[in-house]
Amino acid sequence: MAIASLAASAALSLVGSVAKSLTSPSRPAASSAGGAENSAVVKISEAGRARLAAEANKLEGKAKAAYDTSQGSKALDIDTYFTPDPSQSLLSIPLLMPTQNNIDALSQQVSAKMPGFLAAHGIPEAPASISYDAYGQIQLPGNYAYAAQFREALHDNPVLARQLSTVNALSSQKTEMAKSLPFDAEYRAARTPAELQAVIAKYRSLLDGHTTPSTIALHFDGQSRLSVTADGKALAA
Repeated sequence: MAIASLAASAALSLVGSVAKSLTSPSRPAASSAGGAENSAVVKISEAGRARLAAEANKLEGKAKAAYDTSQGSKALDIDTYFTPDPSQSLLSIPLLMPTQNNIDALSQQVSAKMPGFLAAHGIPEAPASISYDAYGQIQLPGNYAYAAQFREALHDNPVLARQLSTVNALSSQKTEMAKSLPFDAEYRAARTPAELQAVIAKYRSLLDGHTTPSTIALHFDGQSRLSVTADGKALAA
């Protein structure tokens, strides 16, 4: 009933997010957000960048991992997955599901690639955090001195750009879907029509889609390891 509508809506939204990430040209917008969460940069020394880039290069070709998909658990070469293939129908592509396993696996892949990505483009500082606006455009810290270079580098590396935006999309989907779990539990526990109506009334704003989406942010530490927060709290299973 109502919970089925929520699930269907979430699934349709997820399909749109993943399909867009697979087919978009990935040129970031020129805007920049300067919120408190996005106010710092991570500085990496020349020696550190060289070491991290070397370690990242060792991981080249080891991108295959188990992902939860619409076709079950699959071992995917995630770089190939995010490389558009005109001969393949979008309907045949296994969609990544909004699970913590997928968020973690994709975050690890991005973490492994980021040092080499920065070194290859001569970017000495990584943004401490990344977020996306309502239109899916990347937002960087307002005081990040290398914002233009970072955006241009992502444009030149659309696979990494799609992976970053998909970490954001999956994290957002997981967070929003979790908000329906209390409703689901209370709806199933209701035993009379009056109790059912009371539960529906309690979660009316959720069912009508009038809730404010959580703020998702991607963070990089000094080793370029990626982590995700929702409303400032670490995203966890």
